[in-house]
Amino acid sequence: MERPGPSGVTGSDASGPDPQLAVTMGFTGFGKKARTFDLEAMFEQTRRTAVERSRKTLEAREKEEEMNREKELRRQSEDLEPTSSGSNVARDCSKSSSRDTSSSESEASSESSDDELIGPPLPLKMAEEPVNHMEEDILGPLPPPLGEDVEEDDDDDDDDSEEEENPVQKIPDSHEITLKHGTKTVSALGLDPSGARLVTGGYDYDVKFWDFAGMDASFKAFRSLQPCECHQIKSLQYSNTGDMILVVSGSSQAKVIDRDGFEVMECIKGDQYIVDMANTKGHTAMLHTGSWHPKIKGEFMTCSNDATVRTWEVENPKKQKSVFKPRTMQGKKVIPTTCTYSRDGNLIAAACQNGSIQIWDRNLTSVVRCLWHPKLNQIMVGTGNGLAKVYYDPNKSQRGAKLCVVKTQRKAKQAETLTQDYIITPHALPMFREPRQRSTRKQLEKDRLDPLKSHKPEPPVAGPGRGGRVGTHGGTLSSYIVKNIALDKTDDSNPREAILRHAKAAEDNPYWVSPAYSKTQPKTMFAQVESDDEEAKNEPEWKKRKI
Repeated sequence: MERPGPSGVTGSDASGPDPQLAVTMGFTGFGKKARTFDLEAMFEQTRRTAVERSRKTLEAREKEEEMNREKELRRQSEDLEPTSSGSNVARDCSKSSSRDTSSSESEASSESSDDELIGPPLPLKMAEEPVNHMEEDILGPLPPPLGEDVEEDDDDDDDDSEEEENPVQKIPDSHEITLKHGTKTVSALGLDPSGARLVTGGYDYDVKFWDFAGMDASFKAFRSLQPCECHQIKSLQYSNTGDMILVVSGSSQAKVIDRDGFEVMECIKGDQYIVDMANTKGHTAMLHTGSWHPKIKGEFMTCSNDATVRTWEVENPKKQKSVFKPRTMQGKKVIPTTCTYSRDGNLIAAACQNGSIQIWDRNLTSVVRCLWHPKLNQIMVGTGNGLAKVYYDPNKSQRGAKLCVVKTQRKAKQAETLTQDYIITPHALPMFREPRQRSTRKQLEKDRLDPLKSHKPEPPVAGPGRGGRVGTHGGTLSSYIVKNIALDKTDDSNPREAILRHAKAAEDNPYWVSPAYSKTQPKTMFAQVESDDEEAKNEPEWKKRKI
């Protein structure tokens, strides 16, 4: 069976978008090409539509009032018919008498109707048109009266309505203040939920804190720091409670700092030599942005150039909570450039470099295997986080997981539990224990009488050392040799004199050489030497004569 992919909108889909997705996100039209809108034209069309609807409403009400007026006139005429018929006793009278009688009756009826009206008579046009009592409920400008030419007034009213309904004029840009962050680009901005503090970050690696209530006209930041050393700041966002700030920089490790700029945690860096990014503990490439969870305190997510979106917990900075890997329709990696949570926090959305928007369920993982059994009517799912789940229906499923769900957890039996064996040493028994001293004074007096415990430590040796102890110049034998022997500066330029310097001492005390060879060398026997007189006597005659 096919492995389910992310619910991203990467192109035309034959099955169409999920209707539940549109309900959750609050808008539809996934996968369609974006259109450009002219706001002024839209507002003008809205205004015209409102005017046309108001005109139609007025026309309908006028017709209704006219019909009611006609009915009233008919009712009044019906009421006047019996009196007119009663005055004419005989219908067979002459025409002149009938005409006089009818004219007199009509004059009488007109006088009676005039007596019922109070105030001056209405103008002709006002009498023809009904009075509108619902003008206050109509939205938008009222249309001009029918049959009158007031084009100039219409133009003035249109200009006034355009000025009132133009959204550009509602932007609060009449005044400004300038906050000096630095000399390089300001790439990140963040406001706390109360709006009391502003935090800015830029390409100069600095993050500065601004307190609107604590600043004066100099507009100086009350704190400046570099939380990410030599990395550019890309995103700054306050948490929902306003006590922490998520700092995303060009490095692979996001940081969380408190309101005063002190570090709370730093995400761990992953191993870049691992092929599957889901097996690493953190990001291995440059970050792009981050976002706090809208409901859960201490949870946030980040996206990186390693083609992953990771969720984190402030309490556990040594490993991410979950990993999401965006993929193309062909199954290749794609880098997410931004990410965010849905309003309820159950969905995670990421916009990728290939133009797709991919959405995952935050509480579910990349299902790897799926199995359905016809007799059980249950679905077994193997997930990538080491869990196997079983889905069933209490009414439609049979046996399987239903058998073990209804059973309570069995208690561990005493026979199955392993008891811990204690090892008792002989000296741990009470009979071998030393008596406990009740007072330390007696023990101190006893130690004072002990020559070993009360022995005064020897003072440090001064000089070259004595008694086998080395002086203060060094604590090792090598240091002693270097100082006293190796650094001896005696002049040994004449080796013969250096040897003969010890000749008399060796002759008087033959300790080093003579005893060593006393047992192995033969006794010395010297030849007899004649004196000079004897040699002169024994010389031949020819030598004497020559001399």
